[in-house]
Amino acid sequence: MDDLYPTLTRVTETGGTVRGEPVLDEGERWLVEIEDPSGNRLGLVAPAPTARSQTMLMVRDVEASSRWYQELLGLTSDHGGPAYERLLADGELVLQLHHEATDHHHGPIGDAGQARGNGVLVWFGAVSDFDGVVERAEQLGADVVKAPHRNPPEGEGNGPGHREIWVKDPDGYVVAVASPDGEAWEAP
Repeated sequence: MDDLYPTLTRVTETGGTVRGEPVLDEGERWLVEIEDPSGNRLGLVAPAPTARSQTMLMVRDVEASSRWYQELLGLTSDHGGPAYERLLADGELVLQLHHEATDHHHGPIGDAGQARGNGVLVWFGAVSDFDGVVERAEQLGADVVKAPHRNPPEGEGNGPGHREIWVKDPDGYVVAVASPDGEAWEAP
C-alpha cells in the first residue's frame, strides 16, 4: 500500500470497515487494522513519507483556474468544485486551489483585495511534454513572462541543462515550467 487515504477510502467504498485510527510506527510507517466485508480482520502498512511541497494558491475562480492548469500541464482533478480543488500529476498531489472568499475550516487564506503572486513562483519541473506546454500556453493566451529558453544559457555549461518557459496564470501567479534536467544537454 503506497498511500494511506486512497486505500482507506477504497476499503470503505467496497464495504469494508476501518477499525480505528492509523497509528504512526516509529515515524517510518502507518499501521491500521481493517475488516473486509466478510468480517476478516487485516492489517495494512503504508510508508510514512517525508515532507513535500503541496502548494495552495488563493484564486478568484477555482473552476476556471483548475481548467487552465489541467489544459496547460495535463493535471487531473481530484476534488473539483467552486471552493477548493486538488490537482494531481501521475496520481500525486501537486497543486491546490482555494477560492479567495471561502472560509472553510480555517478562515480566509489571504486578502482578496491584494494583488496575487508578488514574489511567488509556482514551479513545475521535469515536464516531458515541454514543447506541448509551450504550444498550449500560446493557445490559452497566457501572458509570457520569460519566453522558452535554456537554463543555463547556451555556452554556459550543462547544469541543470533543461528548457524553461515562465507564464502568468489567470490570477497573476508566475508559473515556471521546465523540461527534465539534462533534456537540453550541450555537447562540449
